Amino acid sequence: MARIYSIKPPNLIDLEFNKEIIRIGRLPDNDIVINDALISRRHCELRREGERWKICDLGSLNGVFVNNLKVQEEFLASGDIIVVGNVQFIFEERTQVQPSVNTGFEQELVKPVKELEEELILNQEVRSDYEQAIRDRESRYFYILYQIARALNSTNRLGELLDLSLELVFEVINAERGVILLKDNEGRLKLCSARVKDRGKVEGLEIPVSRTIAERAIKERLAIITSDAKYDPRFKSGESIVAYNIRSALCVPIWERDEIQGVIYLDNLMQSYAFNEDDLKLLTAIANQVALAIRQEELQEKMREEAIFRANLARFHSPAVVNQMIEHLKQEKDLREQVSAREVTVLFCDICGFTGLSERIAPEALAQILNDYFNAMSQIIFEHKGTVDKFIGDAIMAIFGAPISYGNDPELAVRASIAMLKKMEELRSGLEESQRFQVRIGINTGTVVAGYFGSSQRIEYTVLGDAVNVASRLQAMAPPGSIWIGENTYQKIKGLFRVKELDTLPLRGKKQKIRIYRIIPEVGIDPELNQHLVPPELER
Repeated sequence: MARIYSIKPPNLIDLEFNKEIIRIGRLPDNDIVINDALISRRHCELRREGERWKICDLGSLNGVFVNNLKVQEEFLASGDIIVVGNVQFIFEERTQVQPSVNTGFEQELVKPVKELEEELILNQEVRSDYEQAIRDRESRYFYILYQIARALNSTNRLGELLDLSLELVFEVINAERGVILLKDNEGRLKLCSARVKDRGKVEGLEIPVSRTIAERAIKERLAIITSDAKYDPRFKSGESIVAYNIRSALCVPIWERDEIQGVIYLDNLMQSYAFNEDDLKLLTAIANQVALAIRQEELQEKMREEAIFRANLARFHSPAVVNQMIEHLKQEKDLREQVSAREVTVLFCDICGFTGLSERIAPEALAQILNDYFNAMSQIIFEHKGTVDKFIGDAIMAIFGAPISYGNDPELAVRASIAMLKKMEELRSGLEESQRFQVRIGINTGTVVAGYFGSSQRIEYTVLGDAVNVASRLQAMAPPGSIWIGENTYQKIKGLFRVKELDTLPLRGKKQKIRIYRIIPEVGIDPELNQHLVPPELER
């Protein structure tokens, strides 16, 4: 009776053979199914031939190893170690013991104690040397992975980590050439680090590697090891393999989650069977470290971009609006495509007589006054969920209802304008008589085109349309210290504020006159005080 059981990982498989052929592979119809990227769909089979069992490679990508030797077909003996992919098996064949016949005397095998002691010591020495070699190799592998992990935590430069990875690989793997290829933004493989044995790091040299092997590793997401690439049927169409006399090659994909980021490729032009399964495992572990470094750099770059973007947005939007915009924009590809028609309320606030003010005040003092003024007005706009669209000289343009609408945007705009006039009184009280100034405000509601406009180098969020022009005209006509609103805004806020209805007035650029209203901020918001008053100066 024959049996096969796994020792690495342990307790994964334990199967007693109950038929003449036992197949191993990834497909579910195999007798032993192993979900391992290094194992082919139909990897190998164990076949009974007479009284013995033979293992046969079924054309697998990464081969079958018996007692550390790659085999195509091999008869097995009890105790043989079989390796397929990342799994190690023990083959065990148990023979039935026939009952002994009592012949009337006993046979004894007699050996001198000295001979037994010598055999025992010899076996222990062989086992000790073998175990020490394994420990030494594992220590070197651990050291390499440790050094790469240290570099991953200590450097922010991906290129340095790639160079170090190849340098350490060459210390323990019998490679003549090695490269790390990473995908660019268009998905093409780009040489990012290269090394040649006895020459070290190669700068700016395109080492001709086998694209056939590299592309297959990426396409099939498999680690590939070939002992003699020129005669390997998997790569018979590879022109570079023949042209550059590539014998042994080792290639593992660099991937994180479901994204293939590139490959680490090693080859040897002179020696067949230059690489083994342990080399494959080490290179796979290094590729995982490199994948983490790539992901770390991508995250750091995104964090830098978001910090810059957030800082730019914070100049014009409240923190709440900034957070919502960033969450929305993370899901978009091109901001310039996010353009839509929407209803907004536009507010213009301008300093009256700024030219004369600038002539009376020294430039340094004027700059300080303007900075205090802009900061105070912007803060009020943010507190009322508005967006500072832009500063136009000494004027401020603000939007309520874009990029986010709160349902009562006209009301928020009017409340912001009242707060701005109150804040102006506070600012004026802290200035000298010659430095004092007043502002006037115009507000209008209407449909605009809202979105990001500009070139690929510089874009900004703004609104375009007639509603913007009307708000600007209202501000230009309003007396100092007053708030004028258009008809559309009035219809949205009537009953909430006291207003005076003014005459219909012509606005520059408009064919028809529009009706104008003035907000009375000092009276409060009692709905009963909402009146339609026409000032004497505007009576017909």
